Amino acid sequence: MFAAFGGSTLLAENTRIIDETFLDELRTEVRTNHPSVGAAQARVRASEAGVRAVRLWEDPMAGISVMAAERQMRRDDGDLMFLAEQMLPRRGLYNARKAKANADRAVFQAELLSAALNLEMMVAQGAVELALADETLLVRSNQVAWLESMAVNAREKLIDPAGSVAEALRMEGELAQERQRLDATLRGRTAFARQLNTILGRPLEQPWPSLALPAPPTVMARLETEFARLATSNPMLQALMRTATSAKADVEVARQERKPIFTVGAESRVYSGGDFREATVGAKMTLPWFNKSVYRANTERALQQALAAERDYEALERKLRSEFVVAYTEAENAAQQAETFFKEVIPRTEKASQATENAWISAKATLLEVLESRRSLQNARLEHRRSVARQQAFLETLRSIIPPAIEPKFP
Repeated sequence: MFAAFGGSTLLAENTRIIDETFLDELRTEVRTNHPSVGAAQARVRASEAGVRAVRLWEDPMAGISVMAAERQMRRDDGDLMFLAEQMLPRRGLYNARKAKANADRAVFQAELLSAALNLEMMVAQGAVELALADETLLVRSNQVAWLESMAVNAREKLIDPAGSVAEALRMEGELAQERQRLDATLRGRTAFARQLNTILGRPLEQPWPSLALPAPPTVMARLETEFARLATSNPMLQALMRTATSAKADVEVARQERKPIFTVGAESRVYSGGDFREATVGAKMTLPWFNKSVYRANTERALQQALAAERDYEALERKLRSEFVVAYTEAENAAQQAETFFKEVIPRTEKASQATENAWISAKATLLEVLESRRSLQNARLEHRRSVARQQAFLETLRSIIPPAIEPKFP
């Protein structure tokens, strides 16, 4: 992954740009392997089973009893009694429960998508951080190489009687500091790689290839166009919408439960000696009016839950709109900064740095001026790549709020 260069390290040439193809590979991997997605999938499958579990017919009842009495009485009335009952289907309650089960399933499906998008954002932003660390290593490695060559020049200038020992010592000090910064960046890259490996479920020390950020800033869609897709695309909003639908189905369930329950049944008596005595067919009905206040309370509870879900939906929509505007603005600013650094700041700073270095060689500039101009160039290059990374990170935030139209596939 790294090659030695003048006592420091440089990124290998076979770097991989973190484009959509590379990020999609990571998204698929985390969506396939992460346990939180597996848990969400299990909840979806459980809710699908819950839909199939809603039944129209209740289980029939059957019974048998034996009379304990004198022989004559048992012969006259029959000493074996058989019973069969069946509750009649409640079509309205069945439809309401089915609607609630389907709404609950939709909630879990939306939560599955939300969990996947959050993980995809984490892993993509982690890859951006890793790529930025790689590019920072490259910039700092180039700076170390430049300082090493400048230190050699400073020592050669000591041959001149007018040469300054202070300059050589200053260069050695600058070189030591820059090597320390390079080592710190390398340790930071190792930490980013370990974090990504942990999220992806890989071995902690599994190596990563050298990564690079995309060169030009990514073109962004219009804010109004993205806002139009918020309500239909955001999985958290969809989950709350389905929660409201489920609560409304609860209202209908409560209304249906307060209706009477009808049951039909049949009884027969038989003498154990083999003679039939009688048979009775009848119907029964519950009297729900005695618990009228309870059913009214259940209905009120369901209505308030539906109202709360609707208000939660409105509140979350406002919050997501605000977060989207902030992330969109930050991404725009980062793109503009990256473009300015690439087209204006870096070219001019490179020319100024080269001119100052040439002036120092001809004793027309001081070492401090050379170091300051070179430091400005290094900072400009780093800030350019940071701006590109910042835009990519905010684009991933935007993607988690308003995902692409094509939903991800799950195993």
